[in-house]
Amino acid sequence: MVFCTGRQWRAFFLACFFFLTTLTAAHGSTQTLLFNHIDEANGLPDSTVFQVMQDREGAMWFGTRNGVARYDGVTMKVLQNEAGNPQSLSHNDSGGVLEDPDGSIWLRTWGGGLNRLDPETGNIQRFQHDPLDPQSLSEDRVQSDFIDSHGILWAGTFGKGLNRFDQKTGGFTHYLSDDTPGAISHNRVWSISETRDQVLWVGTDQGLNRLNREKDTFTVALPNERIRALHPAGGGTLWVGTQNGFHLFDPEKGGVVPFPGMETLPPEISSGPINTLYEDGRTLWVGTQNHGLLILDLETGHSTLHQSVPYLAHSLSHNDIRWITQDRAGVIWIATRGGGINTLSKTCHQMKLFMPGYSGDHIPLDIHAVAADDDENLWFGSWYTGLKKTTLSGDMSEATGNVPPPRGPGSLDINALALGPTKDLWIGTWGNGLIRRAHQTAEYTRMDSISPHPDNRIFTALSEKKAGILWAGTRNQGLFRHDLKTGQVTRFTEGPSQKGGLSSNTINDLLEDDSDNLWVGTNLGLNRIAEQGGRVSWFHKRKEAAESLSHNVITGLAQTPNGDIWVGTYHGLNRLDPETETIRTYFMEDGLSGNVIKSLIFDGSRRLWVATDKGLSAIDLKNDTISRFPLPLRFVQGAVNRSKRGEVIFGAKNGYLVFSPEEIPLTLSTAPLYLTGLSLNGSPIQPGIPVDKRIILSKPLNKTDRIELKHTENNLTVSFALHDYSNPAENRYRFRLKGYDTTWVEAGNSTTARYSHLPPGSYRFQVMAAGSHGAWSQSHTGLEIHIATPFWERGDFRAAICLFAAGLIWLRITFTRKRTRELKHLVTLRTQELEEQSRHHEALSLTDPLTELLNRKGLQKRQKELHSQARRNQTPYALILADIDHFKSINDTCGHDCGDFVLQQISTLFYSNQRTHDILGRWRGGKFILLLPDTNEKGARILAERMRDRIAASLFEWNGVYLTVTVTIGGVTCALDETFEQSLSKANAALYTGKKRGRNQVVVTSPE
Repeated sequence: MVFCTGRQWRAFFLACFFFLTTLTAAHGSTQTLLFNHIDEANGLPDSTVFQVMQDREGAMWFGTRNGVARYDGVTMKVLQNEAGNPQSLSHNDSGGVLEDPDGSIWLRTWGGGLNRLDPETGNIQRFQHDPLDPQSLSEDRVQSDFIDSHGILWAGTFGKGLNRFDQKTGGFTHYLSDDTPGAISHNRVWSISETRDQVLWVGTDQGLNRLNREKDTFTVALPNERIRALHPAGGGTLWVGTQNGFHLFDPEKGGVVPFPGMETLPPEISSGPINTLYEDGRTLWVGTQNHGLLILDLETGHSTLHQSVPYLAHSLSHNDIRWITQDRAGVIWIATRGGGINTLSKTCHQMKLFMPGYSGDHIPLDIHAVAADDDENLWFGSWYTGLKKTTLSGDMSEATGNVPPPRGPGSLDINALALGPTKDLWIGTWGNGLIRRAHQTAEYTRMDSISPHPDNRIFTALSEKKAGILWAGTRNQGLFRHDLKTGQVTRFTEGPSQKGGLSSNTINDLLEDDSDNLWVGTNLGLNRIAEQGGRVSWFHKRKEAAESLSHNVITGLAQTPNGDIWVGTYHGLNRLDPETETIRTYFMEDGLSGNVIKSLIFDGSRRLWVATDKGLSAIDLKNDTISRFPLPLRFVQGAVNRSKRGEVIFGAKNGYLVFSPEEIPLTLSTAPLYLTGLSLNGSPIQPGIPVDKRIILSKPLNKTDRIELKHTENNLTVSFALHDYSNPAENRYRFRLKGYDTTWVEAGNSTTARYSHLPPGSYRFQVMAAGSHGAWSQSHTGLEIHIATPFWERGDFRAAICLFAAGLIWLRITFTRKRTRELKHLVTLRTQELEEQSRHHEALSLTDPLTELLNRKGLQKRQKELHSQARRNQTPYALILADIDHFKSINDTCGHDCGDFVLQQISTLFYSNQRTHDILGRWRGGKFILLLPDTNEKGARILAERMRDRIAASLFEWNGVYLTVTVTIGGVTCALDETFEQSLSKANAALYTGKKRGRNQVVVTSPE
């Protein structure tokens, strides 16, 4: 085995960096766009896609060279030509897909005319050229199609002009190029579109044509241009893509007009073939024939060109762009000729991602520190490439200055940066000291350490909130306080907290809060140093504590305006209230991208941004909701900052990220959730197809409210899909079968729910989903499922059996003439019945009718028995008193019916989590009592915590609203010489102690 020295490692990484920075950039120093790819590996029938369309149900349709595909984010259904089957696609070279106002899907082909598909039945009607029918399609090679604002279908052909479809007659009107005044300018129709003022425009091989609907004639503009692409702009203007670039055409001015940024377009775009155009109001997306994707900001005129880079996984898949559109959730779809489909999340598009090899030269690697100065410069400190400076626009430059020889700032390994009130830049290095870059002179000077020896500290965190005081955290050497005015250096090291010691000598992050406290994140917990008196407090993960840090390795710190301190760790995120010292934890199951927190920062508005090992997350502090942003950056601990004008900057091992939080929407469009398939006993059920001579699904599953099943059809598989295409692999699901599942089942990314051997009864299947960016939403009403009871379990059958048995008994009595014995037997039965009724009435008097638990009288009776048994055996027992938090508010807000529902649900949860020998009852109102035989204080606390946690983690659905309910629990170990009332009083006192501490607490006391 060969080991590399530090110098060899530096050479290796610098070589890698040099290789990446020699790769061709997209177009200048532009941001990296993250394109997800859909190709033949995902079931696409061909890598050449001419058109993309989203139907009214949210599914995506692709017209390819080898058939048409329908994609719901999970499965790809392909339609192709089948020889001899007139109900199949007429031709596999399928250039386009449209949906008309009736919901029919129109499929245009290159050689097979038009096809109209009924999506519910799957039936296809063909429209092709018939030489004997003058109202048939003029040619089977359909090059373009469009449905206008009047619902009329237009079809442009390769060489036989334009066709208009008549819905009533099923025929076509032809528009051909000839010498007739008002004729179309050429018979090859490339594009059809409509401006926002409902004027129809047709692009041909010889100009742009405007339809006069009243006269049914055309006028020609741009007569010498091949009009390949059209898209409406503002008002009556039109974006026009030609063989020689693209223009903004204004009919009122009679020609093209200038637009911002056109003078700076690359020549291959300004004079090359344009295949497709799409405008979303702010941005124009331009698809070229062989030069990739141009994105033009219509407000600033700034444009970027993005091209295919084979060695980059998330670059554009191909440079020949054939179609661009946007779905209803804001995902941009880009179809290519040879590279399949690219999808781009517009949310992530607002985030400027810079990565070596794509975003230009000099993008640093292994960024471990970020700082932003008042001059809109960003400073990056990295391993292997030292200090670099860039502007917010992305122009990178090397840092220079008079660092003491032999090293300059570009060759140092940098772990930490800080900009203080004096605007001087502080640079913490790996073993090469602390360096200050003077703002006024731009000169670099090395600072002295606490030791007379050369400074070899490994700096990990720097903070200068107050002018003149610099805090410096190190690895293995503790914390240093540099008084920049006097030169005095104070060191804090590991030791007892009461003596001002830290919990560890390895410091990972520092935070000076608004109350003049210094928070120190270490490798062994969180420390708080009070500025007044220097008192040190420790916060740790403690297994026995109900509220503690989720992990002891602290990775990041941030403060929000309400004073909360947010603590990132190696396992989870923590929100600490400094006043009450209460802690709430967040993990992946709560919506975070990952559990290993790398860095975090408050954006100055309302969101906390959290970089994890698996992507970026944002917590909306107002709504306590979490959004996720899957990015390919490998974030680095502590590499985060915010510029003076509000941009957030994250550094990573493979680049950096810059974005303005206000440009990232707080809420994203909610995609629809659909039930996509049903299988019974392993066999798929198709709409309209009989099963055992009966129709189970008369229409598609997603439009079905209820299904009736036999008792033998009790093995079900239900499939579902969320039409959120930002990153389908990140979509998450949870489902439940109401009447069978007691809680929601977490399915992760799985899109199927399986149930086997369901008993007869009525159920309701419900599913919830969360897209790759955001919170849970329930967008499907559910499916009612009724499984019939077998005849031998039905009441009428059992009644018949009982009658038959009674008849036999009567015959036997008659034959044997033993009426006296039978009467005696009946008397006995009646006596037993009366005794049973007596016992039943007694039980009713001891039972709460709402929850079916013991009532107050029943509890008192059982307590006496338990107390006597405990005294005889000299064994402990405990009493737990639980009260529903804010129960009166539930009754006042949602009604007493909802309050009764909550009482029943809480009763069920208590009952399902108690031990078999425990005694449970409802005391009064929202209070419950649990008597625990043979249980000491520790056991009572464990059981109470388990019940409290189980209730707090449950969701209760009431009339479509989900309620989160908590309980506060007080408990006491009962003394054998005390009365029930005395023990209850102590438990009640413990309960109200928990209420004062903030509710959702467990407080258990021992006998005095």
